[in-house]
Formats: sequence, C-alpha cells, structure tokens
Amino acid sequence: MRTVVAIISFLMVFVSFGQENYSGIIVDQENEGVPGIKVQNLASKALARASNKGEFTIPANYGDTIQFTFSQYDTLLVVAGKDMSTNNNNRLKMCYETQEIGEVIIVKKRMADFNVGFMPPIKGVRLNTGTNSIIELENLSGAKSTGNAREMYAKVPGLNIWENDGSGIQTGIGGRGLSPKRTANFNTRQNGYDISADALGYPESYYTPPIEALKSIEIIRGSAALQFGTQFGGLLNFEILAPVKHSPFEFTSRITGGGYGYFSTFNRISGSHKRMYYQAYHQYKRGDGYRENSHFYQHQAFAQLGYYLNENWTVGIEFTHMNYLTKQAGGLTDVAFQEDPRQSVRDRNWFAVDWNLLALTSNYQINKTTTFDIRAFGMISNRRTLGFLGKITQTDNGGNREMIYSDFINGGIEARFMKKYSWFKSETSSAKIKGALLVGARVYQGETKTKQGTAADGDDANFVFIHPDDVEGSSFVYPSVNQALFAENMFFLGKKWRFNLGVRLENISTRSEGFYKQYVVHPLNFDTLMVNRVTDSNAVSRTVPLFGAGVSYKVGKSASLYTNFTQNYRAINFTDIRVTNPNVVVDPNIRDEYGFTAELGFRGLLKDLLIYDLSAFYIFYGDKIGLAPKPKTVKKERTNIGDAQNYGLEAFAEIDWMKLGTEKREWSLNTFVNASYINANYIRSKEPNYVGNKVEYVSEFMVKTGISTSFKSWTFKIQYSFNSAQFSDASNAVEASGDALLGEVPAYSVFDFSGKYAFKKYFQVEFGVNNFTNSNYFTRRATGYPGPGILPSEGINGYVTLQFKFAK
Repeated sequence: MRTVVAIISFLMVFVSFGQENYSGIIVDQENEGVPGIKVQNLASKALARASNKGEFTIPANYGDTIQFTFSQYDTLLVVAGKDMSTNNNNRLKMCYETQEIGEVIIVKKRMADFNVGFMPPIKGVRLNTGTNSIIELENLSGAKSTGNAREMYAKVPGLNIWENDGSGIQTGIGGRGLSPKRTANFNTRQNGYDISADALGYPESYYTPPIEALKSIEIIRGSAALQFGTQFGGLLNFEILAPVKHSPFEFTSRITGGGYGYFSTFNRISGSHKRMYYQAYHQYKRGDGYRENSHFYQHQAFAQLGYYLNENWTVGIEFTHMNYLTKQAGGLTDVAFQEDPRQSVRDRNWFAVDWNLLALTSNYQINKTTTFDIRAFGMISNRRTLGFLGKITQTDNGGNREMIYSDFINGGIEARFMKKYSWFKSETSSAKIKGALLVGARVYQGETKTKQGTAADGDDANFVFIHPDDVEGSSFVYPSVNQALFAENMFFLGKKWRFNLGVRLENISTRSEGFYKQYVVHPLNFDTLMVNRVTDSNAVSRTVPLFGAGVSYKVGKSASLYTNFTQNYRAINFTDIRVTNPNVVVDPNIRDEYGFTAELGFRGLLKDLLIYDLSAFYIFYGDKIGLAPKPKTVKKERTNIGDAQNYGLEAFAEIDWMKLGTEKREWSLNTFVNASYINANYIRSKEPNYVGNKVEYVSEFMVKTGISTSFKSWTFKIQYSFNSAQFSDASNAVEASGDALLGEVPAYSVFDFSGKYAFKKYFQVEFGVNNFTNSNYFTRRATGYPGPGILPSEGINGYVTLQFKFAK
C-alpha cells in the first residue's frame, strides 16, 4: 500500500512540475482590457479570473483548451501553445455577441471616421430594425458644452430643430414633419429608461443630459420603435459614457468660456475595481444670454454604481439631478424683431426646473443565447413659470404676475426577455434560419399636479402664490396609468434576408380633475367682461393594439435595402388642455391622435470611404392636434384640425476623399450632405378651408452640409444649415398677426465653424464660432411661455473649451 501511495504522490509531483502557466491580456474591440473575464482550462477544470486590466494567468499544459466567457461577449476558445510560459504579452480579443447574427455593416473604423452610423440588428436586449441612427460623440466636433443641436444632430436626416435656447438647457427636435416642441413626439430616454415629465399625460422633457457626458445618441424609427411606446417619432435614447474598465480611477475636467458671459465646467470621475464599477459627474453653466433679460444658470449631476454578481449577472443604480433658473426675455413682434432681435419687452418673466431621476437595473445572461433585463425607474420633479403672459403687444405695467406650478411624480418598471435561436441546424451545415425573439412588459404610473394663479409682484424669481391655499386661476390633478405588453421577432433567412414582426398591446388610462377659469370677452372690442370658475373632470381609458413589420435584403457585403410599416398612437395631453392661456382656447372635445408610418430605404458603407442612407417615407396622421384661428374670434384654438399626411425623401452621405487613393495619408478630408424633402398637408378637416394646407412647423426643404479635415492632432470643420419657410398655424397665414402668434417663419441659413487640437489622450482644446455670419432668424412663434411672439435664435457666438484627463 505504501508503494502505491508513493507512486501516486510521485506522479502528482511530476504533473505539477510539468505543468506551466498560460498568460495574456483579454481586450475588447476597442483594444482595451476587459476586467472580470472568467477563464477556465477545459482539460483540468482550473478556474481563474482576469484582473481590472484584463490580465490573466491559468495553469495549463501544451495543447489544453482555454475558455473565456463573459456577459455580452462571444465565448472564446484558445489552444495553449508551446511558448505559453513566456507569453505575457499575448493579447486575445473578445467580440461583442451582437455580431453573432448581425449583418456586417457596423465597422469600428467607420464610426471613428464618420461619427455616425447604423446600429447592429441586436444590441443588448434590444432589436434595431427600420430606420436607425447612432451619433458617436467622442470625436464629434462642435459646441458640446452648449449642446448646439444644429451640429450634434447634423447627420440625421429629416430633423427640424427649434433654436430659441442657445444655452442647450432644453432641446426641441421633431422628425419627418412632427412638432419639435420639447421633443414630445419622441419617446425620450436615458440609458434605456424614461426621462420625460409623464410618458403619456405630458410627454415633454425639460431635462436633456449634457452632451459632454454622453457616449452616443440613438434614434430608432420604424417598426422597432414599438418596443418603446406609441409615439409617432420613435425612440430618442441618450447613452451616457460607461465607466472606464481599464483603470480604478479616471478624472476628466472640461472648462468652457464663450460669448454673452457664458461659462461652464464639467467634471467626471470614473473607474472599476474588481467586480464594481462607478462614475459621477457634475456640470455647471451660466450666462447672460444673447438677448436682454435672459440670464441663466444650471446644475447637472449624475452618479452610477454597478456590480457584477457573477460573470453573467450585473446590477446597478443610477441617480440624476438637474436644476436651473432662467430669466425669459419673452417674445417679439415682427416689427420689433426687424428693429433689433436682441431687445426684450419682458423683464419680470422667470422659469425654473428641478429634475430628479432614479433607476435600478439588472441584466442577467441566463446562457449564451438567453438574456433577461429589468429596469425600474422613478422621478420626482417640478417646473415653475412666473411672469406676465399677456400678448406681446400689451405693456407689462407691473403689478401681480401669473404663475404656473407643476409637480411631476412617476414610476415604472420594464422587463425584457430575449432569446436567440437557430432552426434547421445540422452537424454538416450551418443554420439556415437564425433569429431573436424579444418579449417584454411595462407597468407605469404617473401623476401631474398643476396650479395656475396670481403671484407676487416685483421683478425677482419669487415663485410664491399670493393665495397658496386657494389658487384662483386653475388647479388640476392628472393621474395616468399604463400597462403594455410587447413582442418583436427578427429572423435571418440565409445570408441576405432579414424579417421582423412586432406587436404592442397598450392599455392607457388618463384622468383630469380640478377647476379652471373661463374668460368672457366683449364681442366688439374683446375686452374681458367676466371670469368664471368652472369645475371639470374627465377620464379616458382605452386599449390600443399596434402592429409593425419590416424586411431587409443585403445587396452587398455592407449595403442593405429595407422597408417597414408600423402603427402609431398618441394620447391627448390633459395638461395642455387645462392650462389657462389668454392667447389660446382649447377644444373641449379634443381626441387622441392615431396613424401609421411606412418607409423604404437603402443604406450602406462603401470600402470604408463612403457611408450613405437614402429613404422615402409616408406618415398618416389621423385627428392631428394643432393651432388654428378660432372662427369669429381673435383667439387661436388648439384642436383636432383633421387628418394629415407627411411624405418625403431623406438622404445622407459622407465621403472621406483621402481614401480614394491607395497611398496611406496622415490627414483626412471629409464632406457630408444631409438633405430632406417633406410635404406635409391636411387631407381632411372639419374646417374646409384647411384641406390642402401645409402642416405647421414643417420645412419643405432642409439641408445640412459640411466639410471637415484633420491632420495629426488638428481638426477643423465648417457646416452650413438651411431650412425653407414654415407656417406657424393650420390656416397657413403668411402675413404676421399683430400679436406675432401667427405668420410665416421665414427661411434661414446658418454657418458654424469648429476646431480641435488634441495632445495625446490627456489634453485637448476645442474652439469654434457658431453662426459666424451673424444671421438674424427665428424658428418658432410661441403662444405662451417663453413668449408669446417671435423667439429669436442666437447671433454670432464664439467659445473655447479646455479638457484635461488623468488616469491612474
């Protein structure tokens, strides 16, 4: 027996002395180390885990198979080689698993060169079909501190942008003829969860994350948008920079100075340690504004903490805070705008917002093909407006002011389950059909409380009602409840065809309860004769099924022809209905909007030197809500004007001219063109005179084009933007009304210049001049705050940004 034990011991010692170590570094597609990778020797079953920098060491013999696994990455198998004991510089690359069944159209090199691209068919627990765009912001040139939307969204076709806020505090974007008002026609999210005031009852967003904090901006239109809601515009998702994976601590600081007293600081810390990752940032900006009476300041803060429970399960928490105060210069008449667009006739108007968001996330990869993701989110926020809301032709003679105070409280939870599958797979042939099935559910509840009444006089930001316990103007509560089930299936037939089918079942309940004041005016001189207090309550519940489908065909290695169809729905906005505005009346019988979107397009990449996307679309917009003159009065009415159709063409292309030659060059020269033609008109209306009229706030022609060049560490860009004339109401009034609420919004052109110098990875200087031709123009006529009247856009404005980055 002793002899046997001795022999076994000898063999074990011999094996241990004969075994070596296999070492290296695991990197991702950006060539950065990936922490926490599970490493297993399939022969000996030995286990190890990669360090924060992606470094690993595992006992192995020559010929052993080493397996590397991690959530969201393809499993990697490597056979240990003869030189494994000295292979400390061995770099092994893991690929994102989204490429497993995705079309070969996402190229990292392209993203770096063009700053824009198309999303892969599968990303995380999301399917990206139809028209989609992703704006990569890391190397994008432009005024990031102020979030100049003309530059940030320059390469996304069909977007109309309201430009009355030069500080970037609020963003107004509309696509394909939809209203840009506070981006309300998009389902607006941050890192995949809601950020708007009330996703159904008041889908407007007073909060926009700082561009300096973002990795990318994602826009999804078409059938895939049913995963996120019912909006006509689709999804607008702000993706915040992920915490750094290769360092326990990284610090980034940006300081910006600009015209009109503008100053901004942005500071961010980020890192990862073992299984934990974190980040936090703060942005502060202030300025005097382009116009008189337009001072502002803003604070934004964000904190994120995440933890890998194991290689397949990640949990995290995110908190966002934003507050700002701005003095509103009010609107102008057309005559005053022509005299001096920088003047102001309102010096007592203020606007304040306090925004707080909390999100809890959990992502569990059950196996290589199955993922379960759940996100819970909530918000407690408010907004306050204070001032004189009378027509811009009326003089503010002091006295008490009008105030609107709104509280927003909402919360929800959204769960997604994705299963990737293969059919007809055999040992001798690859799968003929591959695909992914996404199913999900959402529960959401919101409540908006709005009070309108008389506030104190003076000219300061004193947001206090004179009678806080008995507001004399209006007081309403708007509860909303929403449950939704959705499913999206995408499958690949062979190597060229891709099909997707989507369905969403939406149950919506919205209510309003409270009172408002009703004005009785003289029929001849329209002076106010009486103000009545009217008690009102309303409740609407509906179940809405929606359907979408799409087809894509790969024409070449990196080109696709696609088409899709999706139904749309937009619930009425009770808060817009019951806010009392002396300039506008609201139809008490206003109804929900409904319709559908269809599109056909061709997009792709040609030899890494040309990226392009050409598409045609048609939107049917039933019972469209808009603004029109109210018959037999001087007031304007918000009502269901009728059925509208928006159809048009969108085109985007960018070329890197230096890649036309075969010789490798140190500098680049790029040109991009983004053009759209949109014909939006009313095809049916309760007012016969409106049939055939153009839909309000739709530029028939929009063009953005630019040229950029880079040499070594220098980058320069010049951009030109053009919008054709727009109408501000359904009557298509060309001549301006005396109060400037109605009338044409003339065509305008704007030039922007930007540049950058980067010293390695640690120091960077950005600079530019927006509207360097000092064009005087405006993009909207406001009916209430922050007007009423014409809201001039900013004139010439320069800026300089210094960036410093330190990593441990």
